[in-house]
Amino acid sequence: MGLLLLFRFFFFFIFGLCIGSFLNVAVWRLPLKLPIAHGARSMCPKCGHELHALDLVPVFSFLFLKGKCRYCGAPISARYPGVELLTGILFGLSALKFDFSLYAVLLCVFFSMLIVASFIDIDHTWIPDRVPAVILILAVWSWFCGPSVSLTERLIGGLGVGLFMLLLSLFTGGGIGLGDVKLMASSGLLLGWKLIVPAFFLAYIFALLFWLPSIVKKKVRAHSEVCMGPFFSAALVLMSLVGNEMITWYLGLF
Repeated sequence: MGLLLLFRFFFFFIFGLCIGSFLNVAVWRLPLKLPIAHGARSMCPKCGHELHALDLVPVFSFLFLKGKCRYCGAPISARYPGVELLTGILFGLSALKFDFSLYAVLLCVFFSMLIVASFIDIDHTWIPDRVPAVILILAVWSWFCGPSVSLTERLIGGLGVGLFMLLLSLFTGGGIGLGDVKLMASSGLLLGWKLIVPAFFLAYIFALLFWLPSIVKKKVRAHSEVCMGPFFSAALVLMSLVGNEMITWYLGLF
């Protein structure tokens, strides 16, 4: 059984590394409105030299090239292999949790969208509409292959949380970005209210824990603009993988 679990994890992990390489391209090109698939050739963002197959092996090319472009010697951001590793790990965890199933594949696509949303939000403080659009498609797909989540639970999760966040955005003068609203509303339709509501609150706990040291040291003001995409995404990943177990544990405390 142990070997089977390892095989399952590493099979998805290797696949995730390759997808992570593509996600790096999407994160860079989408905000620039450049093609990310058809007709798009990978190139060094510094010198513009077209990259070849040996330059694009996930993680290993970065290590082999010692973090520098083969052609101009410019440093390569460690974020590139970081995104590849993150994608691989999340894919592997999906397989461990849901076996070789269609729902595991669905979660891999979902996590890929969350990674794209997070890093574009970090770089540009907005989330492309393509991300929630894909998640909406996944919500429909999950009706046929995912855990049993009723239509009522999905509608409450999507419309309820989405409307709540929209009202918060309006009353706080844009304190919550519309990209975040769309991300959580579409994810609510996918996961249902039982998982999306805890994800909403967990995201703010994650954000507080992350920014509190900087606020205490007065490096960041308490009312500074914060990109919530990464924190919403982290909470959504957590609830997707172990949300039901967390809820059962929490309820068991009372």
